Amino acid sequence: MSTIILAIRTEVFYTSIALSKGENIVYQSDIDHSRDDFILMDEVVDQLPFRRDAIMNRLRQDAVDIKSIEYVVAEGGLLKPCESGVYEIDKIMVGDMIDGVGGDDVINMAGLLAFTIANTLRVKSLVVDPASVDERSEIASFFTHPITRKKSLFHALVHKYLSNKYARSLNKKYEDMNIIFCHVGDRNVSVAAHKKGLVVDVNQAYMGFGPMGFFETGTMPVSNVMDMLLKKHYTKEEMLKLVNRNATFNYYIHTNSCDEIMSSHKDNRTDTILDVMSYQIAKEIASHYVTLEGKIDAIILSGKIFSDKRFFKYLSTRIEDIAPIASYPKDYTIEAMVYNVLQTVKGEKKVKTYD
Repeated sequence: MSTIILAIRTEVFYTSIALSKGENIVYQSDIDHSRDDFILMDEVVDQLPFRRDAIMNRLRQDAVDIKSIEYVVAEGGLLKPCESGVYEIDKIMVGDMIDGVGGDDVINMAGLLAFTIANTLRVKSLVVDPASVDERSEIASFFTHPITRKKSLFHALVHKYLSNKYARSLNKKYEDMNIIFCHVGDRNVSVAAHKKGLVVDVNQAYMGFGPMGFFETGTMPVSNVMDMLLKKHYTKEEMLKLVNRNATFNYYIHTNSCDEIMSSHKDNRTDTILDVMSYQIAKEIASHYVTLEGKIDAIILSGKIFSDKRFFKYLSTRIEDIAPIASYPKDYTIEAMVYNVLQTVKGEKKVKTYD
């Protein structure tokens, strides 16, 4: 019998669910949310009952046999630094997601939903490669002031899954390769150096630093941030809107939808912003030539924006002399979650305990 898995991922204004029978995705649905749905919810965690009910109602409407589900898996959240792997969601992890130990972000909602729904169904809930996977070297994680530190918060699930997938396509092992990996997500961008199976350096993609994304600004000058807080007296909410809602594409072309941006073929302003984004990503990729000491087997580009020929050309022409380029221009998040859960079912991976 094929294992039945319910996979959940959450973004700012939608919740994605999928059902797999073994490796085959047999059902998938995106549940859209409007700003009005969350207008009275001050914190992300307040959305939990609303999103849970939306999922269960959608499954019932589409006549999905929820009693057949054996595992519920979620895209991992912003947790404490941890190893790569598959984790069972327990009360400690739930507490850290609610408290936002790694950051208060909607990605934490997926784990909370998985835990809640799995408890209702009396099955296991899991997360795979949480965004807080930290395998960096001491040099890479060093920060110039002891009061704070650079966090390892990135799209670890997609990085690990596609790096392994690429290695298998060459009949090689991920652990034997050096890869520079770039993922352009719906909101932000992560660029990492993978050295012999470990992510030894990566930018803090979630509310951190690095290239600009569709929502988030990436690196901002500290002096400007201080001016906004101390001289212009911006509130926390105003700062959050500034850096992850009303910035980048939304500020310049009034949309941060990847689909809308890709359809703007004759818009010179859009072309300019895409070129700026590709330039910033190219610089981040090139920096890892130093990280990997010039020994690079491949550069992997991931995200649906790479199906846009303009953007792929803008970026690839800037980095093509560094190493061979492989592109995965679609969303592999659900596929990655399902694959990893099945690895545990087959006994090829152990389910880890979060601590």
